[in-house]
Amino acid sequence: MMKKRLAYLLLFTVAAICRAQPGGFTSTSSLAQDTVAKELGWIQTNQNQCGGYYLEPSFSYPVSDTQNSTLAITGNQGVFSLRGVSTLEGKVSITRQNQQITSHKGVLYRDPATGKLSSLDLIGDVHLREPNTLVVAHKGNYNFQTGHKSLYDLLYRTELNGREVVGPKPVPNTASQHDRKITGMTAWGSADEFSQEQPRVYELSSASFSTCSPESPAWRVKASHIVLNKETGRGYATNARILVKGIPVFYMPYINFPLDKRRKSGFLWPTVGISNSFGPYALVPFYWNMAPNYDMTFTLGALTKRGAQLTDNFRYLTPLNEGNLRVSVLPGDAAFTYQQTAYKDKYGNNTDPAVQAELARLLNSSNTRRSLVWRDSAQFNPNWSSHVDFNYAGDDYYTQDFGSDLNEITQNQLLQEGDVNYKSPNWFFTGRVQTYQTMHPLQIGQTPIQNQYRRFPQLILNGDYPEQIYGTEYFINNEATHFSIRNTPGTTANQPVGNRLNSQPGISLPLLWPYFYVTPRAQVALTHYDLYQTTPTNTPDIHRRVLPIFDVLMGSSLVRDTSIFSHTFEQTLEPQVYYTYIPYRNQSSIPIFDTTVNTLTYDQIFNYNRFSGIDRIGDANQVGVGVSSRLLDAESGLEKIRIGAGEIMYFSRRKVTLCNDTSCPDNPKNPANHWRLSPLSGILDYHVNAAWSFSTNVIWNPITKQLDNSSTGLHYQPEDRKIINLGYNFVRNGDPLSGITAINNSQNNLKNTDLSFTWPFLNDFSALGRWMQAWNTNHLQNLLYGIQYDTCCWAARFVGGRAFIGPTPNNKNSLQYSNQFYLQFSLKGLGDIGTGQPDSLLSSINGYKTHFGQDF
Repeated sequence: MMKKRLAYLLLFTVAAICRAQPGGFTSTSSLAQDTVAKELGWIQTNQNQCGGYYLEPSFSYPVSDTQNSTLAITGNQGVFSLRGVSTLEGKVSITRQNQQITSHKGVLYRDPATGKLSSLDLIGDVHLREPNTLVVAHKGNYNFQTGHKSLYDLLYRTELNGREVVGPKPVPNTASQHDRKITGMTAWGSADEFSQEQPRVYELSSASFSTCSPESPAWRVKASHIVLNKETGRGYATNARILVKGIPVFYMPYINFPLDKRRKSGFLWPTVGISNSFGPYALVPFYWNMAPNYDMTFTLGALTKRGAQLTDNFRYLTPLNEGNLRVSVLPGDAAFTYQQTAYKDKYGNNTDPAVQAELARLLNSSNTRRSLVWRDSAQFNPNWSSHVDFNYAGDDYYTQDFGSDLNEITQNQLLQEGDVNYKSPNWFFTGRVQTYQTMHPLQIGQTPIQNQYRRFPQLILNGDYPEQIYGTEYFINNEATHFSIRNTPGTTANQPVGNRLNSQPGISLPLLWPYFYVTPRAQVALTHYDLYQTTPTNTPDIHRRVLPIFDVLMGSSLVRDTSIFSHTFEQTLEPQVYYTYIPYRNQSSIPIFDTTVNTLTYDQIFNYNRFSGIDRIGDANQVGVGVSSRLLDAESGLEKIRIGAGEIMYFSRRKVTLCNDTSCPDNPKNPANHWRLSPLSGILDYHVNAAWSFSTNVIWNPITKQLDNSSTGLHYQPEDRKIINLGYNFVRNGDPLSGITAINNSQNNLKNTDLSFTWPFLNDFSALGRWMQAWNTNHLQNLLYGIQYDTCCWAARFVGGRAFIGPTPNNKNSLQYSNQFYLQFSLKGLGDIGTGQPDSLLSSINGYKTHFGQDF
């Protein structure tokens, strides 16, 4: 007996009150597909990818949301008895809140003990309707005491709410009183029995399931038992067979699948495939939804060449921080053990110290392969925050054999960093620990990979006080860092290590007028080095540097309204002049901890130091001149065109260089340090319209009258699924793999073209690809190719890739490539299966967003 108030309203009238539903039909197992589509309310159209939509008729007897416990029973005519059995005929209807059941005939039964109505048998053309859900059956039963509903020999459909992130999307009560189109992903099928005890939970026996068009289903699942639980957002099937065009292709005793995007524990679809590194392999993930803000995915892998691998990915989200921890272990790697033996036999007698050191590291490595990644971001309060990015591999060959999510700053350098930050209106503090795990795979005939300096720790304190007396701005930048380094395997000479202290106070006076501004600035760099391990390099133990720095930035910003092709724009003209003076100080005895030469760009023209880092502060007596102009849409404010050009005029030669010898290009013998003019830097960004954009950066040398480098890109994207990218890059003397040491040799100039695209064809097909070629050495740099077939209810794609790694260790004329292949299938509404996710490959196509397996 229901606990809430239950009012039975029996209305017998000759007038047709209920809306007539489609007529009765024979057994659902023998219905033609067009009949099934008609019974489910399918309307054919050529205006969407699915070829149609479901039409949801209005509810005949809408009930107010406030009448949650009211049950209304109506019929055209009948025989009512206060005892025993009552009969209703002609459009029998039972309506309660957002559910309605109709049939041709109904038989009411009373509880013998209480005399109250207990159940109703529904006979002929039974329709159970909820918003976005329809069940059509031959007969059924409604138990008023338990609320249990059973229907037999039926068809059903129900929207899966695939676009919802959390929970089902309710249909407003007013919307249910009008005909509606259902265009979202909808599951349908047939069953011998339908059972419902709780709202939005459907149990089906001897049932089928598909999200394809009911007129021509490409696939369906047949199972002994299917449960669709919209309250939890999950469904499952037992004794499930997957049929493609009626042919069984796959069997699973149990399958759990999502009805929306909410998370739930369970096995995910496995990944199977074959690769040169693994051989045939299978990966089986299990997802554990530990809590709303914690989850974990265990993946057990069977790699035939290597063994069994276990990977655990733990994600967390708290009010203070978020992050993930990923651990991978593979005990007793058979292929790695074989590699150790083979390399020992092949290189054991090599006399090169670097080769012997790298071989010793290989032989001393455990054959238990392992890796760890921990990334964390925390915000403790508005002022304090922290960040961790820690990456670890168990041996020098891990990234070669497995790839991974390890953060390689450069090849074979794994970042291990943690910092704490404080930010206030005037002060900024960072405390950092930063190291690198340098991997040293054995590479015959190549320069050994060098270990990097570690910051252990680095303390930064910067202060800024703008708008002080007379409009001045005071600032100071402070840094204290301890540098250490381990010797590169095979070398014995120790590198300098120690402490570096730098304090750089300054003052500026911004002077602003409506169309003109001048900002003079003066600062002084006070740097102190306290070093040890200096004997091998003849570096002083103590070094102090005091450098005054003076610069002044002048410029103007002029704006006018203009009209181009009857469209209004704002055009700006922004000339800038930047003077810098820094006296010369001999810095050749200062070791290079973290400093390089900045690449000249338009923005770099207006930077006082041509070096990054503070181990070198270049002497300067120069003026940088630049002018830029922008075209802004007057209505949207979006930038239509940006064009700019500039260069530096030097009044003295540059004496401070990165290197004291020819070990790097920036050395005292480089003629570029004697030039009076810098290369001319130009930039152009042009957004032709919403689909077309063009950009180019050019650096032209007026002394040699040659291009130093240039990059050009053309991007066309009229739709998400239609993309074409064209690119060209040129860097003079910029190919580190050419093997040519002579300067101005044309084969040493990096010349790359880059073409990528994704484009639909033949309705449901789309092709994608990328071709990157290094023309100076005439070798393939990167190749990506793929084809995708994506329909309303299923998708398949094949993606392959080939990436240049470098020359073969024993033969520089032979090149090494990494090959990857992916094959995926997606049954929409059920899940994906394949050989892995190619998303990392596809992200190299500018503008690409994956739509694979997603609802249209």
